[in-house]
Amino acid sequence: MKVLSSCIALLLGAVLILSLVTPAMAQEKKAAEQRLSGRVHMVNKETSTITIRTTQNAHRYVVYSSGTKFTLGNKDGSVDEVKEGVRLICLGKFDDKARLVATRIEVRPGR
Repeated sequence: MKVLSSCIALLLGAVLILSLVTPAMAQEKKAAEQRLSGRVHMVNKETSTITIRTTQNAHRYVVYSSGTKFTLGNKDGSVDEVKEGVRLICLGKFDDKARLVATRIEVRPGR
């Protein structure tokens, strides 16, 4: 009986630790993702880069790849929807050249 209660206590402790660690890890992963938004100034499909103009009127560069997920509203999209003047919300990480390497690009419909 004593061994059973020790096993139960150990199991409950493990469950408690996992319930605290898992949300913290998910939050850390989300916090590590960076965001850049603005209107498309230029698209260069040869170099897989998009130049956007931010609300501060600065030009910033976004790099995409075959692994970048494009969305248009709630639907899957593609780089073909990215046109001059369209608003984008880009998520990813900045590289050493201050370019956002995008994991996800949301194309906002309308101008």
